[in-house]
Parts: sequence; structure tokens; C-alpha cells
Amino acid sequence: MLQTIEAVIDEKGTLRILEPIELPKMRRVIITILNEEPTKEDFNLASQNQKIIMLERQHAQGYASHPSKKDEFAEWESEQVWGES
Repeated sequence: MLQTIEAVIDEKGTLRILEPIELPKMRRVIITILNEEPTKEDFNLASQNQKIIMLERQHAQGYASHPSKKDEFAEWESEQVWGES
């Protein structure tokens, strides 16, 4: 599977992907560095994506270390009924 994704890389070599991606497992990559600077919008999008990834990891770690109890949300089950459409 070949897939092209856009990213920005800073002077220190930190790579920031512009859009979230999901892969079935770890993959090797080849990076082509273009001879143009990223736009401010590109940089902002990459930074925003990094923040989202960090928050998702924090949430996953929180739920893993503090899983919900079996009947913790039972009192809300009647509110979840959507009916038939």
C-alpha cells in the first residue's frame, strides 16, 4: 500500500503530519523534503494535529488506568433509547 501524506519538518528534524492517519500496523516511510517553506496554515494544522494526538493518548491512558465500573452508567440507560425510525 502506498499512501501520500503531507507534513512539515522543522530545522531539528521534528516531523508533524498535517492530517491524522490510521494504519493497521507500524510501517516504514520514505520522506521527500521539498524545496519550499510550509505556509502558516500548514504549520498551524500540523500543530493542531499534534495536540489532538496528545489529548487522545492522554484520554486513552486515563480510561485504561481508571476504567468505568460495571453499572456506573446504568441510571442513564433509559435516556439512551432512541426509538425506532
